Amino acid sequence: MERLLFVDDDMEILKINKVYFEKCGYLTDTATDAITALSCLSEHDYQCIILDIHMERTDGFCLCRTIRANYNIPVIFLTNLTEEEIMVESFDCGGDDYITKPYLLKELEMRIRARIRNAKPVEPASRPSGLSMDNEQKQAYIGNLPLNLTVNEFEILRFLMEHKGIPYRQEEIYRAVWGETCYNTHSIQILIMRIRKKIQALSPEKEYIKTQWGKGYIFTE
Repeated sequence: MERLLFVDDDMEILKINKVYFEKCGYLTDTATDAITALSCLSEHDYQCIILDIHMERTDGFCLCRTIRANYNIPVIFLTNLTEEEIMVESFDCGGDDYITKPYLLKELEMRIRARIRNAKPVEPASRPSGLSMDNEQKQAYIGNLPLNLTVNEFEILRFLMEHKGIPYRQEEIYRAVWGETCYNTHSIQILIMRIRKKIQALSPEKEYIKTQWGKGYIFTE
């Protein structure tokens, strides 16, 4: 049975989420601070972590960096903050998704299911020269050097590589990768910017993901 960890300093939100997701068939643990959350992580295997940003002692960004340094578990941020800088920081610190409060529990459930599904191993794909993919480990390499992609970055790069030569708009990438309608294409733009930066650091002479103005992003060898 899949296990979720909700981290929030709002006890009422934790209670609502716990009741709902246990009815959905998940094992559900809760934590009100980073120390408790890390203790839970040391005791159980989780398939997804749902994390608030503003908490006492340690904020969600710091906790996410700690999680990302030690675990390969999808992280979804829940917050009532809507500023673009907050969204960018959510992805930069290693988050996989971002949803603002108030939210529909059904929407959160769908996002959790999508992240868990994408975190599971898939069959290996062919490896283009120079840039290669390890689908089991969900990692990409330039030669023998890892790009250290997050789960979301890997899924986007894998999709574009498997459809090389075909341009895709941001909303098309979101729908194809996560199977749901995209309400905020800016997150795709941020993730692709990060993928490009990681590739360029190891292969500055090669631009694998190009932008075709008016058409979208395209993978080229």
